[in-house]
Amino acid sequence: MKNKFLAAIGYFGALVTSTQAELTWLTDFEAGKKQAAETGKTLLVDFTGSDWCHWCIQLDKEVFSQEAFEPVAEEYVLVELDFPQDETLITPEQRGKNEALAEKIGIEGFPSVILFDAKGRPFARTGYQEGGPEAYLKHLAELSKPYNALKGAEGDARKDALAGFLKTIPGREIEESYREEFAELKKLDPKDETGLLAELETAKAMAEFEDSVEQNLSAGDFDAVITNVDDFLAKHDPQGEKRQHVLMGKVMVYVEQGDTKKAFAQLDEMAGFAPESEFSRNLDEIKKSITEHLKMREEMEKEAEAELPVEAPEPSVVEEAEAAEKE
Repeated sequence: MKNKFLAAIGYFGALVTSTQAELTWLTDFEAGKKQAAETGKTLLVDFTGSDWCHWCIQLDKEVFSQEAFEPVAEEYVLVELDFPQDETLITPEQRGKNEALAEKIGIEGFPSVILFDAKGRPFARTGYQEGGPEAYLKHLAELSKPYNALKGAEGDARKDALAGFLKTIPGREIEESYREEFAELKKLDPKDETGLLAELETAKAMAEFEDSVEQNLSAGDFDAVITNVDDFLAKHDPQGEKRQHVLMGKVMVYVEQGDTKKAFAQLDEMAGFAPESEFSRNLDEIKKSITEHLKMREEMEKEAEAELPVEAPEPSVVEEAEAAEKE
């Protein structure tokens, strides 16, 4: 394990957490960005749960703490952002910073190893990998190829490098972080000879669609979700698995409404758009999960109703009169 410590006071105490072999890991993302900008290196950020996450511990033991991993420092500024259960391992201020960044870039599990440029823009994601330090270094080199190719590309090669790089970036992240590169590609490839511009525009629209569906589902506005789906299908006409993905918006509405008949009919229709997709192969399991989910929800609702206090009925006029006579 990387030997963790936090200085009690001072700015620099929040920056350096440990030295394992010849490697220095920072614990502050902004400090890492600054160092990356000064050195021309890439940021490698390890989002970890150092004292509870099994695969985080394994990654550290098998890769990060090995001497053979030391060459990583030639290409990357190393940053460890920890999410430990032991509150003494990290200051509340640093935990807040770590959590804010994790939420911003959509960390969904640990370990998450993210590569950033010096501006703090993510361009590759990975996690635990078997094979030890040498294999991990090769893996990082493969992940970094499109980014490194773009950095040195000029003239006619710039267009292909931009296309190659942006193909590796999810549409949502292009919209959030790489608008300048996308705009540059539009200028260099106005006729869309790479075929990437149309693809990225669709990816961008898909990200916006997903956001709208999520917001409307959370608000309970099911009619709006159905409209989201129909509008997207009419405008973009996705096929195959992408069409299945979009139509899941309707399935979620029907499930929330408890209408298994409509949900299952929609699922059956969707299977026809890509019979060999993973979704279609697992159709029976999906239906089974929906049935179990609705059954569990019904049982929970019954239990909640049973726990509600029973109000005593209002006394009738006769009962009030009898009570008055007894007094």
